[in-house]
Amino acid sequence: MQRAREIGPSGDPQQVKYLLDVTDEAVQLGVQFPDLSIGGARDIRDFVNRAEKGFRLQSAELLLVMDTLRAGRELRRFFQRLPDADTRYPNMLEFAEAIDNFSPLETDLNRSIGPRGDVLDGASPELSRIRKAVRVAHSRLQDRLHSFISGGRFGTALQENIVTMREGRYVIPVRADARGVVKGIVHDTSASGQTLFIEPFDVVELNNRWREQQMEEKREVDRILDSLSQKIGDEAEAIRRMVEAIAAIDLAMAKSRLASRMQATRPRLHAPTPGQRVKSDDANHPSHYLRLVQARHPLIEADKVVPIDIEIGERFRVLLITGPNTGGKTVALKTVGLLTLMAQTGLFIPADDTSVVSVFPSVYVDIGDEQSIEQSLSTFSSHIRNIIAMLDHVGSDSLVLLDEVGAGTDPQEGSALARAIISELLRKRAMVLATTHYSEVKAYAYATRGVENASVEFDVKSLRPTYRLMIGIPGKSNALAIATRLGMPKNIIAEADSMLDPGDGDTAQLIDDIRSRRDEITRELSSVKRAEEEVRELRRRAARTLREAEEMRRNARDEAIAEVQGELESAREAARQISRQQVARPTGQEPDRQQMARALKEAEETVKSAQRRKQPRERQIQIERAPIRAGDRVRIIAFDEEGEVLNIEGRDAEIQMGSLKVRQPVASLERIGRARQSQQRSAASYAREAQASMDAVPLELDLRGKRVDEIGPIVESYVNDAYLVGMPFVRIIHGKGTGALRQVVRDLLREVPVVAKSEPAGANEGGEGATVAHLRKT
Repeated sequence: MQRAREIGPSGDPQQVKYLLDVTDEAVQLGVQFPDLSIGGARDIRDFVNRAEKGFRLQSAELLLVMDTLRAGRELRRFFQRLPDADTRYPNMLEFAEAIDNFSPLETDLNRSIGPRGDVLDGASPELSRIRKAVRVAHSRLQDRLHSFISGGRFGTALQENIVTMREGRYVIPVRADARGVVKGIVHDTSASGQTLFIEPFDVVELNNRWREQQMEEKREVDRILDSLSQKIGDEAEAIRRMVEAIAAIDLAMAKSRLASRMQATRPRLHAPTPGQRVKSDDANHPSHYLRLVQARHPLIEADKVVPIDIEIGERFRVLLITGPNTGGKTVALKTVGLLTLMAQTGLFIPADDTSVVSVFPSVYVDIGDEQSIEQSLSTFSSHIRNIIAMLDHVGSDSLVLLDEVGAGTDPQEGSALARAIISELLRKRAMVLATTHYSEVKAYAYATRGVENASVEFDVKSLRPTYRLMIGIPGKSNALAIATRLGMPKNIIAEADSMLDPGDGDTAQLIDDIRSRRDEITRELSSVKRAEEEVRELRRRAARTLREAEEMRRNARDEAIAEVQGELESAREAARQISRQQVARPTGQEPDRQQMARALKEAEETVKSAQRRKQPRERQIQIERAPIRAGDRVRIIAFDEEGEVLNIEGRDAEIQMGSLKVRQPVASLERIGRARQSQQRSAASYAREAQASMDAVPLELDLRGKRVDEIGPIVESYVNDAYLVGMPFVRIIHGKGTGALRQVVRDLLREVPVVAKSEPAGANEGGEGATVAHLRKT
C-alpha cells in the first residue's frame, strides 16, 4: 500500500519505458498465472528495525517475519523455475533475484514458532525440559486441591466444590463462618464477604513449585525470543531488500489487475532523439506528440463513458475545445491529463493500443472553481492567480490544461485576455489544451498557425450532448436550445433570439455547414473501409484457393492429376493475379471488387471440378491394382497417411507408419506400390522408433494461461498423438480458477473419438485442477 501511495509520474522517457515494461510483464504473468500472489508477505521493516537495535520481538511478530521469509523464498523459486523468464520477464526476475536465501533463519523460526504464534517446546532442549516439569508440578497441585474438595473432611466448610485462581495461585472457596476449618492463606474475598478464597497450607509448597517452574519457563522463552530477534537483526539489510523486492512485484501485479479491470492497454511512447523536430505549421516546435484513440476517463464506469479520439502535436500545438455546458469539455480535458500522467507512472491507459503519448517533464493544470471567501478570491481571480504562477515556469516541454480560460469576468475583456494567454503559451512552445465559450477565441484559432479548434458534439434534434470530441470544428454553446429543453418559456427564448447579433447567425450556419461536410466525409470513409474489408476477404479466399491448388499439385501421384494439371495451374495463376492486384493498387483507389470476385469464383470452380474428376479416377485405379500383401506401400484412409504393410492376418493388416505400428482392416487400405528395399527395416528398429515417438509425446498437457477459444485444436491434436503412439492415458492440467476452462476441456474430451472416458485427477495429482483422459486401445 505504501509503495502504491508513493508512485508518481516520471519525466524521464527511459524511466517511463522501464515502468511500462514492468507493467507489461506483470500483465502477461497475470494472464498465464492468474492465481499468482505474494502469499503471506507483510511489511515487516518496523520489526526488523527494532530487532537491529536490540529490541526483543514477540512470538506473534516473529510469526509475521517467518511468513514473509517463506513468501519471498516461494516467489524467488517461482521466477527461477519459470521457463524463459530471463527473456520474457527480465525485470520481474530481477526483483525476485534480489531476494536472498534465508534458509538457516527460516529453519530456526520454523522450529521455534508455531502456526498460532506460540513458542514451541522444540525451540530448545531446556524449554522442553522445563515445560515437562511445569506440567508435572501443575498435575500434582491439581490432584492435591481436588482431594480437598472431593473428600468429606472439608465438605461442609466449602462454599462450592470448585478450584479457582486468585493472584496467579490456585485457591478454594470457603464459607466465611467456617474460616477456622480450613487452614491457609486468604488471597481474596467475595463482594458480599460471605466467601473467602483460601490457599490451604498443604498446597502452598506445590503452588510455589509450580510458579517457580513457570517463571523459569518465561526466562527461557525470553532467551529464545532474544536469540531469534538478534538473528533477524543480523540479517536486517537483506530482509529490508527482500521486502522492497516483494513490494515491487506486488505493485506490478496490482498494476496488472488494474489494467485488466479497466480494460487498459499499453500506450506507445513518442520518444524522438534530442533536437528532433516534427512537421508543424509553426516551425521549430519541440517534438512532443499525443494521440489518444478511443480514450476513456479512468474514473467513469466503462458502460457510461463515451470514448474520445484526440491528436495534438503534429499539425498544431494548441487545441481549443468549445461547446455547451455539460457537453464533456472538462471531461475531455481531464481524460488527456489523467491518461498522460498514468502512462508516465507506468500504468496502462484505458484507450486503444494504437494510442501514442509523450513524456512531459512538467504538466500544468487549471481546472475547477477555486474561489475562496477567506482569501477574497473570485472565480476569475483564482484562475488568473494559477495561470500567472504557470507562466513563470512553462517551457517547450510542458503540457498545459486550462478550463474556461478567461472566464468569470466581462466577456469582451475575458476573450481578449484568453487570446493573449494562448499567444504567450504558443510563443513558449508549450502543448496546450483549453476550453472556452468565447466566439472570438474560436476565430483566433482559425487565424493562428499552430492553433486548432475542437468541439464536443451536441444533438440539436434531441437537444442533448453526445460527448463526442470533433477536432477541426468549433462548437456552439447552444444556450437557447438547452434553455428550451429545460422548460424556458418560448416568448423569452424568442426575445433572446431577436437580440443576437446577425453575424453570429452567419457563423453558426457556417459551423453547421462544416459539420454536415464532416458527416458526409465520415460516411464516405466508412464506405471505403467496408470496401477494404471486402477486398481483404477476397484476398483471404484467393490465398485459400492457392493453398488448395498447391496441395493438389504436391499430392499428385498418378495420371489422374496429370489430366487436370493445366487447369490447376490456371487456377493458381488467377489466385496470384488477385493478390498482385491488391498489393499494387494505389492507396485510396477503389478496387474493382466485382472483377476480382468473378476471377476468384472461376478459380474456385476449377479446383472443385478437378477434385471431382480426380476421385472417381483414383477409385478405378485402385480396383485395377493387385491385392495388398506384405511389403506393399499403402494409404490408410482413416488417417490419410501412408505406411508399409508388415504382415496380413485374416482381414487385418499390421502397418508400419513412420515410427508407429498400427493395425487396420485391409478393406480400409489403398495400395500405392511395393516398398523400396531401402525402406525395409528390422522389427527392432521399428520398436526403437516407436519408443522414441512415445517419449516425444508428454504424459501431461498444461493449458493454464491459454484462452478458451484456442484450446480446442491443442487438446484434440495432443490426445490423437497420444493415441497413435499407444499411450493408455494422459493428464490435462487446466487449473481450478472459475471452472470455465475445466468444463470446456471435459466437454471437448467427450467429443474426441479416441477417448474412452475422462475423470478428475487424483488428490495428489491436481484434483479438480486437472483431468485424466483414458484412451481407447489401438
